Amino acid sequence: MKRLFIQAVFCWFALNAQAQPYHYYFGNIHAHSAYSDGNKDGATTKVLTPADCYKFAQSAQHFDFLGISEHNHLQAKMHLASYAKGLAEAKAANQDGKFVCLYGMEYGVIKNGGHVIIYGMDQLIGWEPGNYAIFSAKGDYSHLFQLVVNQPGAFATLAHPATTDYNNLVTKPYDPMIDQAVTGVAISSGPAFSEKEDYSDKAPVSYYGYFKKLLALGYSVGPTMDHDNHYTTFGHMSPTRTVLLSRVLSRDSLLAAYRAGRFYASEDWDTQVDFTVNGAPMGSHLNGVTNLQLRVTVTDPDPSDKVKTIQVWYGSPGSGQPAKSLKTVNGQNNFQIPYILKPGENSYFFLEITQADGDRIVTSPIWTSNKP
Repeated sequence: MKRLFIQAVFCWFALNAQAQPYHYYFGNIHAHSAYSDGNKDGATTKVLTPADCYKFAQSAQHFDFLGISEHNHLQAKMHLASYAKGLAEAKAANQDGKFVCLYGMEYGVIKNGGHVIIYGMDQLIGWEPGNYAIFSAKGDYSHLFQLVVNQPGAFATLAHPATTDYNNLVTKPYDPMIDQAVTGVAISSGPAFSEKEDYSDKAPVSYYGYFKKLLALGYSVGPTMDHDNHYTTFGHMSPTRTVLLSRVLSRDSLLAAYRAGRFYASEDWDTQVDFTVNGAPMGSHLNGVTNLQLRVTVTDPDPSDKVKTIQVWYGSPGSGQPAKSLKTVNGQNNFQIPYILKPGENSYFFLEITQADGDRIVTSPIWTSNKP
């Protein structure tokens, strides 16, 4: 009876997903205004405040949302009062259905630390006397992530991660509390100090291996492509985007997509990836299943952007072993793969797509389990 109930739930999910399709929204939530150490060219551009940044970003091509995530400490010129101002400016500038404006923070330091992008917190977290609303000791990332978990609707992504960052997160055993807090990790970031506005400055995919290590440890994270803008280049610097699958273009819906892992990292600014397992979208967790059907459809409005290869990766969460290639498909943008889970098997699947021009797209995984 339980298995029949689960199957009925999945059938309902698939039918409901078809009746209410997701849309694709392209953007970035790692950027800085002059409230911290961004807009370094502000004296010339006159773009200084978060409100100025949102207005500038709306002229970018294939760009539906911008998140300003200020550094949280005085070394980067961030003051406690500015955080509340930034939140208010984002709320006032936001235009659901047209362009979404978000505001958060980038917590931490580079040396002996690591940077964490945080959204959904309405107060500044910090460690400097007089410059925080919520205290978290410098370098205590376990406490930081617990604060995120304790705040309903909040989430974190990891910016340009190094092996020793976040108290050596990637070399320690899996922590379920941190898994609740962290939904994404950058596989590409920047160039942070680029001044280009012609979409030509693309950062390398430097942190792909870190993403795979977190998956092997058991973390449910998806890949992002951050811009880390410190100049007035929002949306214009690079064609790279984080792409969200959302019902509508609204603040609540986009934030929900981040929390649910419904996103992928793309070096192409308008490629649409439909990747499902048994009808469930990327970021999903399917329990009590045996027969899987992986479906892939890649669509790009640009006729010249042809799919060269699609590699389907799979791995076992918590095994510590890196994901392996399940199948590589050449020159196709639409296919299906059946997969049967062994008794007790837990697996995750994600895509790495390479276009003919070399652009890469990596999706969030879908996690499956044959355990009830």
